Amino acid sequence: MGAKQRPLLICFIGIDGSGKTTLAKVLANALFERGRKSKYIHNRFVPVLSKPFMVIGKLFFFRRKGKFENYLGYSATAKRVFKNSFIAVIYQYCLLLDYAFQTMMRLSLPLIFRRSVICDRYLYDTVTDISVDLNYSKARLKASLGAFSHLFPKPCLVFLVDIPEEIAYSRKTDIPALEFLKDRRTRYLDIAREYEMTILDGSQDASALKSIINTKLDEVIR
Repeated sequence: MGAKQRPLLICFIGIDGSGKTTLAKVLANALFERGRKSKYIHNRFVPVLSKPFMVIGKLFFFRRKGKFENYLGYSATAKRVFKNSFIAVIYQYCLLLDYAFQTMMRLSLPLIFRRSVICDRYLYDTVTDISVDLNYSKARLKASLGAFSHLFPKPCLVFLVDIPEEIAYSRKTDIPALEFLKDRRTRYLDIAREYEMTILDGSQDASALKSIINTKLDEVIR
């Protein structure tokens, strides 16, 4: 019976403080209860191959405007710098190719050994972050996802955990500013509607969210 089970790739995305991590671990437990081997993976982008490019960019353009020290100043500088289409294209390709490599390294072994993977953050999160810096329109954001999605395994299920920015901001101490969340939330909702993701209200009771997750899980397992 176990040999017939296909490994699942399920992703949780959303703004920081939305509760993605908690719900991803709820799903991992639900899979365990169904007799399925699974692995929870924290899949946040961390500059590795693109680190030299990031260091150079900070040295030349963002020396006095760190994201955490002055988010509004950082954001304004990013939009000005990335008006240069050449710099914008190089930035996007460096980050997304780096992230594709990281994701492949994190996901390959579990999927090869037929373990289901629950990803906390995925391509959609990283493209959303990039789209804020590059001031992308909704159409440009969609085009970027389409251009790079073939580099990433396709999830069978994606949950967007949506929550008011003020609630998310109150939950964490490492978010640069409320505007940081506001810049991203609308983009996440646009992506979720475009790709017909399951939108979870992160302010709901945990038991209600668990019920929705289990229902969607039953649909993909059948």
